Amino acid sequence: TILGMAAGTDISTVTTLATKTSNTRFRIVYPDSVVLPITNGVGETTEYFVDGVYLAAGLAGNRCSPNRDVATPWTGAQLVGFTQLGKNMDAVEMNQLAVKGITVFKTQAPFVKIRHGLTTDMTNVLTKTPTVIQIADEVHYNARAVLERFIGVKFLPGILSQVEGRLSKMMAGMVKAQVISSYTGISASVSNDDPTVAEVEAYFQPVFPLLYIVMTFHLRSSL
Repeated sequence: TILGMAAGTDISTVTTLATKTSNTRFRIVYPDSVVLPITNGVGETTEYFVDGVYLAAGLAGNRCSPNRDVATPWTGAQLVGFTQLGKNMDAVEMNQLAVKGITVFKTQAPFVKIRHGLTTDMTNVLTKTPTVIQIADEVHYNARAVLERFIGVKFLPGILSQVEGRLSKMMAGMVKAQVISSYTGISASVSNDDPTVAEVEAYFQPVFPLLYIVMTFHLRSSL
């Protein structure tokens, strides 16, 4: 879910909603309004204040673009089609929103830009980073597609090694595509409870976005 807020929703209301949802698949965008220019048939442009639903729709379109993969960071993404946000916030207000798991936009003419992309589950870096959830989904989706061919075959001794090989090849391809950083521990075995079930296990590390640069300067009278 990418949720935009109705115009007039204040910071207190949206932070309460984020706290109550606290879900990796729930992403709230703020501010609650944005300026949308519409050009008519004779070339005249009129600007309209629309609520945050349009901002959410714009972000959904941005994320679904074929020019981006699932590991492309949310933070720093620019939305075209809007001229400015309907509400100006200072750094303190934006930080208050971000610590509650709200994806905050800021105006950077001629775009509006994501200051920090987040889910509403702020438990740790694996739950609060939207691309981590998307990458995990992509791994699961690709694994099902790759291993589908084994469903319905004779469960002979060599099948498990073939499953491991196919999954390893898939993971290597995702590393090459810069979606995951690394993988390990791929193993397949017969279930202890059901001889018709193969249990497959793997560990992987997603490609994380670079979100902060911490700088330390040392002042000296001479070097």
